[in-house]
Amino acid sequence: MKILFTKVLTNTDVEKRLAVPNNSLKHFELENGNCSKSFEVKDENGSTWTFRCYVRNDGAYKKPVLSSGWRQFVLNKGVHQGDLITLYKDVEAETSYKIEVQRKIKLLGKECWSSLEPDQPTGATAQVQTTNRRNRRSYSSLAVLPDV
Repeated sequence: MKILFTKVLTNTDVEKRLAVPNNSLKHFELENGNCSKSFEVKDENGSTWTFRCYVRNDGAYKKPVLSSGWRQFVLNKGVHQGDLITLYKDVEAETSYKIEVQRKIKLLGKECWSSLEPDQPTGATAQVQTTNRRNRRSYSSLAVLPDV
């Protein structure tokens, strides 16, 4: 899997549409001057979502966004401003995309990112995988999700 982009979400990303970094546009393979393309994305639970990537059809700056299907994903997954998303593409399958959502939490006084489980209420516990940089060992811990 290749990371297409990682982004901390803004209010506009959550409330309206997801602004996609311009340098990621080539991975959506818009053909023959088309301004949009639908594609399927799998989340960390294996659910499939259909997003549509739109670009401006004039001007030098294309300003790509994901709109159709994006809001449904946000609402269903409980995605908030400040959450981190990562969009991947399976370079071998050429049409397979994956999305991951993470939320910043505090664990033993340190901020880290935890995978967002669907419908995970505030104050719930989440299993967090962290890696010690010195000895490169992974540790699994429980953390309490903060109020948003």
